[in-house]
Amino acid sequence: MARSPGSPSPRAPLAFIFSVSAAALLLPSGEAAASGLSAARFGGEHGHPTADNPTAIYYNPAGIALKPGTRIFLDGNLALRNASYTRPESAINDPGGGTPSDALDANAGQARLQNTLFSPFFGASSDLGTKVFAVGAAAYFPFGGQAVWGQNTKYAGDSAYPGAIDGVQRWYTIDGKIRSMYLTGAMALTIPQIGLSIGLTGSAIRSETNTIRARNGDGSDDLIDPTFNNLKEGRSWLTASGWQAGFSVGAIWSWRQRLWIGSSYTSQPNVVGGMTLKGTLHNALTTQAPVSSPIELTQTLPEIIRLGFRVRPTERFELRLFADYTRWSVFDKQCVLDANVKGRACDFAGAATALTKPEDFGGDAPGNNGTIQHLPRFWKDAGGVRLGASYWVLPKLEAYAGLGYDSSAVRPETLDAALMDMDKLSFSLGARWQIIRNLAMALTVTDIAYLKVDTKGKNILNKFKAPTRQADANGVYRQNILLANLYLDVAF
Repeated sequence: MARSPGSPSPRAPLAFIFSVSAAALLLPSGEAAASGLSAARFGGEHGHPTADNPTAIYYNPAGIALKPGTRIFLDGNLALRNASYTRPESAINDPGGGTPSDALDANAGQARLQNTLFSPFFGASSDLGTKVFAVGAAAYFPFGGQAVWGQNTKYAGDSAYPGAIDGVQRWYTIDGKIRSMYLTGAMALTIPQIGLSIGLTGSAIRSETNTIRARNGDGSDDLIDPTFNNLKEGRSWLTASGWQAGFSVGAIWSWRQRLWIGSSYTSQPNVVGGMTLKGTLHNALTTQAPVSSPIELTQTLPEIIRLGFRVRPTERFELRLFADYTRWSVFDKQCVLDANVKGRACDFAGAATALTKPEDFGGDAPGNNGTIQHLPRFWKDAGGVRLGASYWVLPKLEAYAGLGYDSSAVRPETLDAALMDMDKLSFSLGARWQIIRNLAMALTVTDIAYLKVDTKGKNILNKFKAPTRQADANGVYRQNILLANLYLDVAF
């Protein structure tokens, strides 16, 4: 049932919709490359829990005390991300009604993205001439994902269903970002008699979210309201940011410059968990006039445990094995709260209740006072393991390779196109050249192959009650990231 040309249509929201879309296109693009939102690939194959360069400020602060002198480390990752989401017609809320029969491909089919992202790491460390004590500082982005999805060009300029141009994934994301920037100070101490180094960091963390998505007040994917034949699809644009604090501790034991064993712990942002980002929610829903409201976004990011082994049996050969465990289960929900409501709170039940009986989950319970939107995540703990090897072709030229596996933090039940994650394999090749005594350069190329996920009716995002209910996110998810890491290591 197509909307007739003479039917009334709320055009004021449309002007807001397209102005918001134009602004959001200015956002950079990219995606995380490890489990969940973890994006730490600093140093390529030389970034790990037994590293002795300034990337140790993140992976294991004890590492900055392993080598004497002063180090300046300039690192950049250039990522090319390809992803797709194929939504079946069975995921459409109301085929033939809210999604008219002549517009089924506005809500079903394949959406694609091809994005590039440059992510820097700047770090420095020095032993201050002591040879047993070291300090360091760094700036980097260990958590985050960003994306700009391609358009459905069939609906370019379409007056009946103008929102469909943004692709079938638009009910979860059109473009946007969620990321955390760390400004970290570090110190470390070496006890030469026993070969032990210990380190500690403190971080100021800037977290931000800037996302735009299609949204209806009832959480459906309807293009029109069949009762009045009016345009129904709206837009929601959220911007929020805030500061947190965090720390990490680590230790590395070394034996005769042949064996290194290291472990580290990185706290959650805000240490005990939980963060509140303040910002604005811009809604252009056809059931109301466009409105911008002050909001608070609440969420919790994880803590990380790392363990690494590095052995050098000969002068020309080295083996590395390291692993990490990230407690993503704390990322159970994101709540958008009305900042004007006193006593606002987000007190939705846990995963055990939501995943077994989603139809009973949500609603405006007394403990959810002021909740505008509730985004269920219910992620699970995830981890990864990596094996690497180096061979010095020449005394100043190191060639290396790596193979790794990272598990997915996202359950099929709550997987959507905004925060995609799957089990993945990674393959790396690279080389490091000691150009002169004070300057080294390294290049690592990594392919991250994500395993395809087909939710096959497992997704439950459309089964919740409002304000938790969202459009059905069932479908097939694919992704691949090609990553090039280049760094300069200056020592003096």
